[in-house]
Amino acid sequence: MSASTTKALSLAIVAAVWAAISHLLKVNLQLWPVIVGLGCFVGAGGGVMGLQKSILGTVSGVVWAALYLAISGALGRQPLVDALVLGVAVFGTVYQARFPLLSYTTGAIVGAATYIAMGFRVFAMTGAIRVVIALVIGCVLGIAAERVAQMLGRMRVVPAMSNR
Repeated sequence: MSASTTKALSLAIVAAVWAAISHLLKVNLQLWPVIVGLGCFVGAGGGVMGLQKSILGTVSGVVWAALYLAISGALGRQPLVDALVLGVAVFGTVYQARFPLLSYTTGAIVGAATYIAMGFRVFAMTGAIRVVIALVIGCVLGIAAERVAQMLGRMRVVPAMSNR
């Protein structure tokens, strides 16, 4: 099996298993932010370093989005002020890349967008925590997918079926 097939199959397996678990156990998290976290893990390059970068990046993005919503709300959500506060939050999201563990800017922007896409109009700690949990689960599923890929890579193909 090729590396790309193994990667695709392992990601599909962990995504399907998580979807089944979350549906059967009625986990109070939306599925799509978990998939976003999984994508951030893959985008960060995988491995332990990819796990660290994707978790810290996406979580920092949620923090920046929460700050944006809190400050904008405190200032009355006037359109121009809101736009300026968003600009400052995006600046901070990108500028933090100067710190190595916060250098995954894509993850930070995606984390912020995920939090905002959840439809929160003001900062809500429980909402932020739920988004963070979902994103972190997705990142951790990436490590699980790598372990599944390793197991799949060790499987032997039946010789009679290898040319099919």
